[in-house]
Amino acid sequence: MIPLLVPIAAGAWLAVALQGAPAQPAAPPNDPTVEKQVDAIAAQVLAQPGGVGLSIGVARKGKLLLAKGYGLADAEFDVPANAETLFRIGSVTKQFTAAAILLLVEQKKLSLDDTLDKLLPDFPTPGHTVTLRQLLNHTSGIPSYTEAGDEWVAKWPIELSDAELLALSEGKPFDFEPGQGWKYNNTGYYLLGMILAKEGGTTYGEHLERVLFEPLHLQRTCYDSNHALIKNRAQGYAFEDGHLANDIYLGMRQPGGAGGLLSTGGELVRWEMALTSGKVVSPESFALMTTPTVLPSGKDTGYGFGLVMDEFEGRRRIQHEGGIFGFNSILLWLPDDDVHVAVISNGEEIVSGKIADAITCAVLGIERAPVKDDPTTPELRARLAGTYHLEDTPMDARVFEEGDRLECQPTGQPAFGLKWQGGDEFRADFDDSVRIVFDADANGFTLHQGGGKVHAGRVP
Repeated sequence: MIPLLVPIAAGAWLAVALQGAPAQPAAPPNDPTVEKQVDAIAAQVLAQPGGVGLSIGVARKGKLLLAKGYGLADAEFDVPANAETLFRIGSVTKQFTAAAILLLVEQKKLSLDDTLDKLLPDFPTPGHTVTLRQLLNHTSGIPSYTEAGDEWVAKWPIELSDAELLALSEGKPFDFEPGQGWKYNNTGYYLLGMILAKEGGTTYGEHLERVLFEPLHLQRTCYDSNHALIKNRAQGYAFEDGHLANDIYLGMRQPGGAGGLLSTGGELVRWEMALTSGKVVSPESFALMTTPTVLPSGKDTGYGFGLVMDEFEGRRRIQHEGGIFGFNSILLWLPDDDVHVAVISNGEEIVSGKIADAITCAVLGIERAPVKDDPTTPELRARLAGTYHLEDTPMDARVFEEGDRLECQPTGQPAFGLKWQGGDEFRADFDDSVRIVFDADANGFTLHQGGGKVHAGRVP
């Protein structure tokens, strides 16, 4: 996959909203029709190069229809994955972090207007005032440690302390004045994890265990560790030169509240059913999580608190994807159909979002139109060729002729072919779910990727 947007590819107290949650019964048998559909999709996907294992959960109208593991949890020892196999979920962690913060807000332990210098006074924000709200919706402007380049790469294997990790962001210029812009920010959610640990008088993982996992009976969701012995945990894999390879070693203290959790597809769906039905946070808090942040400029970011609002086949969708070495994931909810789908892959080459799309279509009975690759005309190629700048990113995209086709090359990435669908619409040849739709005047295009979209204007 060639991603165009990166990413686009979180003292003891009582959680009143959770204490009344009923004990979770054993998972019911999988729905035979859904199981057959998902089995076929998983078999097709895992037969592709780079396929290893999957954890999948599906629910509809309050009923868990499927919770199942596929393929291998460990390719070296040929250990099969099952419904209880734990996978790293990456940034899907952020919604757990956001919900835990909002529970503290509901308990009057915190306020969304609390400032970072009050909550974590050791983290410097010279000349800037950053609020809890801005950490939650990625408008703080604090530099993300995952964008520190070689400085971070050199520390990947190390179990960094909070101070050591935050040093990757400290002293660097803010990306923008807090509240004035939007940029996906792992430092912000790491700081939120620190706030939860401080307020709970324990670690981030132990705090979530106490206020979320135990009350909701999520027995296969926990914080990951390279030191602890965790039974039935999947290994992650890269795909290099046509062969599987063990994933890059990462010190698992580093993701924190931004991406450090383990779970299963079934438990992610159960979590989301509880979250969307008022069993985790209040309706008012959930509305904050699912209301897109609008910047002073009027731009809709499509992001709330730990959740993305977009669309799928003309339907409203609330989702979040995750990516961490060796794994990628997605957890989504279609509110109008009340369908939940979770997919986690322990192979970097196999994209969970595409699998979830296929499962969603199968469950809803949607037949997607086939992707075409029509020949282009010289006039069309000449009209669209040029350089475009993707708004709110540092990235340009050069569209150019290659024989009788158009190709696109984003900054710092290989070129890829564009399949013409007729009119002004093209699909990327590396992933035909990625759409590029040119403006009628050819002075820009809109990129549709992973449920989100970003406009690009032609560079004079």
